[in-house]
Amino acid sequence: MAGYIGTIPTPQATQSRDVYTATNNQTTFTTQGYTPDLVSVFLNGVHLARADFTATNGSDVVLAAGAAANDTGENVG
Repeated sequence: MAGYIGTIPTPQATQSRDVYTATNNQTTFTTQGYTPDLVSVFLNGVHLARADFTATNGSDVVLAAGAAANDTGENVG
C-alpha cells in the first residue's frame, strides 16, 4: 500500500450554519458570515428561492417578506 506523496491538502472551503427564531415581521438576520452567492436560506425547513431573500454583504440576510413570530430560519453558507 502506497502512502500519500506530496503535501497534505488543506481544506479550501468552510461552511457556517446560523439558526435563529424570528420575531414578528423580522426581515434582517445577522449571520456569522458567508460568501455572497454561496448561501442557502431556509425558513421553517423550506429552502428559499433567490428571489425570496437578499444576501450580498457577507453578513446579513434580508428576507423579501417578513417572517412570522417564532418562525425558524437557517442560513448555511
